[in-house]
Order: sequence, then C-alpha cells, then structure tokens
Amino acid sequence: PNLEYLNLKGCSDLEEVHDSLECCSKLIRLDLSDCNSLNRFPRVNVESLKYMSLEGCFSLEKFPDIHGRIKSEIQIRMRITRIRELPSFITDITKLDLRGMENLVVLPSSICRLKSLVILDVVRCSKLKSLPEEIGDLDNLEQLHARGTLISRLPSSIVRLNKLKILCFYGLGDGGVHFEFPPVAEGLQSLEYLNLRYCNLIDGGLPEDIGSLSSLKELCLEGNNFEHLPRSIAQLGALQFLNLSNCRRLTQLPELPSELNELRADYHMALEFIHDLVTKRKKLQRVIFEQPYLDLETKRKEGYDAHNDTIYEVFAHALFQKISSLRHDISALDSLSKSVFTIAHKEKKIPSWFHHQGWDSRVSVNLPENWYIPHKFLGFAVCYNGILVDTTTQLTPVCDDGISWMTHKPALSSDNSECDTESSDDSEYYINVFFVPFSVLWDTSKANGEIPNDYGIIRLSFSGEVKKYGLRLLYKEENEVEAMSQIWENNNELTEHFTGLRRTR
Repeated sequence: PNLEYLNLKGCSDLEEVHDSLECCSKLIRLDLSDCNSLNRFPRVNVESLKYMSLEGCFSLEKFPDIHGRIKSEIQIRMRITRIRELPSFITDITKLDLRGMENLVVLPSSICRLKSLVILDVVRCSKLKSLPEEIGDLDNLEQLHARGTLISRLPSSIVRLNKLKILCFYGLGDGGVHFEFPPVAEGLQSLEYLNLRYCNLIDGGLPEDIGSLSSLKELCLEGNNFEHLPRSIAQLGALQFLNLSNCRRLTQLPELPSELNELRADYHMALEFIHDLVTKRKKLQRVIFEQPYLDLETKRKEGYDAHNDTIYEVFAHALFQKISSLRHDISALDSLSKSVFTIAHKEKKIPSWFHHQGWDSRVSVNLPENWYIPHKFLGFAVCYNGILVDTTTQLTPVCDDGISWMTHKPALSSDNSECDTESSDDSEYYINVFFVPFSVLWDTSKANGEIPNDYGIIRLSFSGEVKKYGLRLLYKEENEVEAMSQIWENNNELTEHFTGLRRTR
C-alpha cells in the first residue's frame, strides 16, 4: 500500500496487472509503456497518481477502471494502444495525445468540455471517422492534428475555434471518400497553417469563402483531385506558402495572393503557367517544381531511373527555354533577380542546359572574348544543388588595375515553411536556379568609362559551402548562346574553379 513508483517499462512478457494495484493509494508514477503483451489491467488507484503511461501497449483494448479521486494535473499517455474508448474522467488537461490508437472509433462528446485543452492529437487513429459535433466549444484549442484518420467531414462548429492556429488532416487517400471543409463564415480567424494533403479533395471540397481566413500563412493542398480552386484564394492576404504539387487534375492556376512568397507545383503546371509566374508575381521569391508522383510498382520497372532522368532533362530544358524566351522581362524586371526556381531531382544532376558545370564553394569562370553584345545580352543563369544559401555574383576585369568589380547579392528566400515537417527533408535533392539580369549586375557609375567586355571573369560564391553548380550566358537569340559556347570550347576556356579565391586588388 505504500508503493509510490512502479516502472515496468519494456516488460514485453507482462500480460496482466494484478488487482492489488487498486490498493496502492500512494502511487505517484506508473510506467507501463512498451509492455506490448499487456492485455488485462482491471483497475488502478489514482488518489496520488500524477503520471501514468500506457504508451506502446498495443495489446491493451480497455482503459482500467479507476479508484479514488483523480487529480487535475495528472499526465496520461495512451499513444499506440488498442483502447477503444476514452475514460470519462479526463477533465482539466491542456494536451490530449491519442496518436496511434488504431482501435479508437469515436471521440466522446465529453472531450468538448475540456476548456483548457490547447492541443488535440489523433494522428494515425486509423479507424476514427468523425469529430464531435460540439468541437467548436473548445475555446482554447490551438492545434488539431488528425492525419491518417478516416475523418472526411468537419463539424460546422469547427469554425468557432478562433484560437486555432494549426489544422492538419493529411492522408485520407483515394478510397472513394471525398474530404469536405465547411464554409468558413468568417471564423477561424487565428488559423495560420492548414494542411489538407492527399485528402481526396474534389471541386467543391474547399469552401468558396476560404479567402476569409485572414491569418492563414501556409496552405498545403498537395495530392488532391480538384480541377479548379475557389477564386477567393486570391484574397488570402497573409498567405506566404502554397503547395499544389501532384494535383494532377488541376487545369488552371488560380489568381494568387499578392503576398505569396513560395509556390510548389508540378512540371506540367510549370510549363503552362511560367509566363504568368515570371511576369506577374513580383513578390513570389521561390517556385519549387516537383516530378509527378509515381507508385512503387512503376518505380520498380526496369529502366525507371533512365526514364526519370530523361523526363527531368526534357522538363528542365523546356522550362529554361520558356523563361529565357521572356527576353524583355529578363532584361527589365528587377524582381526576377529575387526569384528562385527549384527543381526536385533525386540524382541532384545539373541540367545539361547549363553549358558550364562544376563542383566547388567559390567559382571563377573566364568569359569568352566579346561576350557582351549590346542590346542582345540578357544576363546570367546560375544553378546549384542543395539548400538555399547566400550567393554572391561578381563581374571582374581580367587585369586588376583598379577597375571596380560589379557585385550582386540576391536576397534569396530561405526554406522555412512548416508544410513538410511531416515528411522527410528533401532539400538535398533540390536544384536551385536564379537569374542575374545584366541590368541589375551592371552599375554604370562604377564603370569609370569601362565597357562590359573589359570585364572577363564571372565569379560565384556559395557562402563557403561546396556545391554542384551550373552557369549559362543568356542572349536574346539562341544562336548567339550556341556561338559563345563554341568559343568557350575552342579556346579551352571552360571554368577554372577553385576554393579560397584571394582577391588581390
């Protein structure tokens, strides 16, 4: 009866907890986590209990009966169990973690009386089909995580959760059930992050008034089946991140919010809408293009890697040709120098479209003689693999006789979105491309009467990190690009890259 602490964690052969535990009124801490054979736990005394863990007891189907009066500060862990029903005594708690309770079919309406509840987690409760209709009564709820459940319809009262910041229903799949989000009705005013990835959303699944989510910063709609999106998305004034990758039925890119900073989309969307993205989205700093999703059976087929690589090369060439064909925009738009176009590619291969390639942290490339053609040279296209880093581009004279260097440090956005926290970090597979328009790099006030062709070296620095890189000179006419590339080859003046370049000025 004087037992205060009982730790049976990891006792994999334990099948039953003895009834005498009901008599232990001084028990403070009980840890039965990972007792994976435990299937009978009749009752427990909670008079003094502050902590009880049943986490990982995946043979346990019933919560024990309690004896005594439960304390409001008690911590109860039930993750990854087969418990079918929640105990009714749960009252004044701030976090309810039910993650991995695969046999949980329904949440009792009594949880809606938990006025102090801040976080509700039912991730991977794979038989859970609904939320209580009164869930809007959880006045202090800030986070609701429900990926990997069967929930396909949200109670209309959910829009009353005006302290809710994070809402996640990721992974309904394509089993014939379509997810439906209720009309916002000017509710959910604190919601910042909405994840509806792979929820089998079709046209009408998103509310037409989604634009009234005034605090929404990130919207993840990857892998859904809609053909059109609500027009009110353009009214999401705080939205900075939008994920539309693998939305294979999407036929039209909606008008995008004015403050949007990052967009993720598929290859086909890139080719179709790149003109609009380049010329009209002046605050869009990063666009990430991902290859269409292929199932495992397709990936296992012989020759997949070669086929995948061909798709990547064809897409990259077509994409960059489309971008470079926007001749006036490249030469005139300063905003283009602040944008990054990123392609996800598992092999981390620099596209062959970039004539000059190498691997280093600092790069020096000798430019062809008379590389600058007035009114025809547009600028430089640069790419490198991995996460975004601060990159410096410098145009320097061949002979350092006091001529000022031309320097450009693009303010490239960092990858700080929350949308991929539930998947592996794939930024190492990114190929980042940005453009340095000549009009941005060249500063006449520093030239001191010199002309561009007096500058014969282009230098790149990747903040000390070794990168695979690529460089291409851009001209209004493609034949001029090929001619300059041939000069490079004939004179054996491909890149002389090096680490630790010293500036002797």
